[in-house]
Amino acid sequence: MKILFAASEVSPIVKIGGLGDVAGALPKALEKLGVDVDVIVPFYPVIDRHKFKIIKQLSIDVPFDGHTWEVGVYKTKLPGSQVDVLLLNEPRFLAGGGVNAFSSLKDEIERFTFFSRAVVEYVKAQFNIYDVVHCNDWHTGMITHILEEEIGEERPATLFTIHNISYQGEWGMDLVQELGLSISEHRILEWDLEDGNVNLMLEGIASSDMVNTVSPTYAKEVKFSDVGGGMSEILRGKGKRFVGILNGIDYEYYNPQIDPFLRLNYNTRTYKEGKKQNKIELQKELGLKIKNVPVVSIISRLDGKQKGLDILCEALPEMLKLEMQFVLLGKGDKKYEESFYKLAHLRKYHGKVSINLGFDEALSHRIYAASDIFLMPSRFEPCGLSQLISMKYGTLPVAHGVGGLKDTVKDDSTGFIFNVFSGNGLLRAVTKAYKLCGSKKWQEMVTKAMKKDYSWARSAEDYLDVYKKAIDYKEEVPVLENIGFKD
Repeated sequence: MKILFAASEVSPIVKIGGLGDVAGALPKALEKLGVDVDVIVPFYPVIDRHKFKIIKQLSIDVPFDGHTWEVGVYKTKLPGSQVDVLLLNEPRFLAGGGVNAFSSLKDEIERFTFFSRAVVEYVKAQFNIYDVVHCNDWHTGMITHILEEEIGEERPATLFTIHNISYQGEWGMDLVQELGLSISEHRILEWDLEDGNVNLMLEGIASSDMVNTVSPTYAKEVKFSDVGGGMSEILRGKGKRFVGILNGIDYEYYNPQIDPFLRLNYNTRTYKEGKKQNKIELQKELGLKIKNVPVVSIISRLDGKQKGLDILCEALPEMLKLEMQFVLLGKGDKKYEESFYKLAHLRKYHGKVSINLGFDEALSHRIYAASDIFLMPSRFEPCGLSQLISMKYGTLPVAHGVGGLKDTVKDDSTGFIFNVFSGNGLLRAVTKAYKLCGSKKWQEMVTKAMKKDYSWARSAEDYLDVYKKAIDYKEEVPVLENIGFKD
């Protein structure tokens, strides 16, 4: 089976968020199952041409907005594998991006609409050799439509993965005009345009042969309007074509036994000494007092809508009355950046709080290793990777019981779950963890957490099964009434 994995990022070549981790790990796990996978992403200027030994493969012509654009196709390998990464280079549309999290701004909408067209032109240039094109998030939402128009019944099957349904990519009808699609040939697109706008997430969900999201619980949640919004009815209508597959993590990269960023490596037998030494080093690095107290941390995109920062800010004053230290690493919403910055500069928290605005990959590893408690108070969480990483490093998560957090963190076993989304709910869970910290039960929980296996191996088998289903379902004519609208 040959798969083309289309995404906006792929770690470690270019990483903006969690999708980059998935794109960098899942193809390698599929390769181990004997699947031939290529990854295709834009060639952003921030990508280091020399570090990844990038060479040009060919040029393709891409029709867009009434013109034909020459796109250079470059190739490198996904580190630690034989997976080919294809980088599409075009200075007008694909030169921006690769730095910050994607939004629905016009230049980004145009960039990824052009990217989708370029992906299909690459498929054609390769003589349609792919069995499945695996599309990821709104950035690739138009690929199935373009494949249908350009290749017809012989097109590859498509799988569309929803990594976060709250980012959908919406723009006006000029988007379709730039693509050059025949609206009358695409009933889903025609229906979507009734309000004058195109929703790229909707297009990907409705048109693809199979759809999945990144945890079983989130797959259930998005079928209801309070989480899935306007997509909920369509997702319910997809029936057996919509499933949830839990994300994994790459234990070759996130492993305290071999992590090159740590002061002292450790395992389930030596984690006490490992955490002690890594904590001292982190305290020195971040200007915290050298004390043997619990370190509570959060590493997160500062997204006020999703990440529960409102209840964290509500709970923090009471949390910090406890004998603990608090460390934050992240960037995003300026409102929260300013709030945390002010907190760090209060005299009473000197040596007790460290706020690090930005993102530093090496520092994130040191925080995981030095911490005792890791916070994930998300309002909603499609899967979450940080709780999986923290458990591997013997750092017990305190998490809101939603989405992938509910699927992976077991209350009083591998972490602590709170179900009432409020500052008090978070505070009670943190206080419970704080009181148990260092006890015999705590040590048992740490050992259980470190032994949990959330590698990509199992998830890759599930994806292989879904690829096979997508190929079978492509031969069936979808009943449009079942995805929320009628002819």
